[in-house]
Amino acid sequence: MNIRSIIKRMVPEALVVFINRNRIKKVSEKYKDLSTQEIFTKIYSEHTWGNDNADPDSYFSGGGSHDAALIDPYINAVKQFIAGLSNPPDVMDLGCGDFNIGSKLRPLCNRYIACDIVEPLIVQNKKTYAGLNVDFRVFDLTSEKCEQVDIIFVRQVLQHLSNDDIKKGLQNIIPYCKYLVLTEHVPAKENFNKNLDKPTGPDIRALLNSGIDITAPPFNYGHLKGTCICEIPDVPGKIQTIVYKCN
Repeated sequence: MNIRSIIKRMVPEALVVFINRNRIKKVSEKYKDLSTQEIFTKIYSEHTWGNDNADPDSYFSGGGSHDAALIDPYINAVKQFIAGLSNPPDVMDLGCGDFNIGSKLRPLCNRYIACDIVEPLIVQNKKTYAGLNVDFRVFDLTSEKCEQVDIIFVRQVLQHLSNDDIKKGLQNIIPYCKYLVLTEHVPAKENFNKNLDKPTGPDIRALLNSGIDITAPPFNYGHLKGTCICEIPDVPGKIQTIVYKCN
């Protein structure tokens, strides 16, 4: 058990949420006058989510995209899902980050469009993964419609967005795919406070004992059939991947 888990067990949940709420409020002041693109470019440029030890100056998506204990079960679950399809799918990967995960899924797919709002990150990916035949694009899911594809991957992206930005994003995603593979960091308890609003930024709702559920208000996509294909314990909660049948 790591130190964060020990502290979480010792400190009352309400106090933890209070402390985290104040911290998130303070952090959000740093980004309040920035556009969504400027926010995430600043996060990456300042290495808010950490550094790649092998290349400290590179754009890095954080341990959640590199820790084998967190990504291997996800990759295996997605591979099993894709294996059940009749043909290699055309996909869009929204918020592809540094593409460490996407690079491992690329061989299973037909056309692969990998998108992120951070332009220097996309430039880096084009150089790093030049041999993988990936269509890398600068793309803002809150303002641009997706192409019609079989699968749209959105892995731990919505959790960083405000509810208004999530609403805009889902409107640009849901109509354009057969399957949405959505991964979010949510509390371990099933009866958590769903979809608590927060400013767009580096922090996540799980710190506030909340998490994204697109079937619940204010998003209300309850008509979509969702199947959980992967759950990975991770403080403060779990990383959950749900496949939604959209069309």
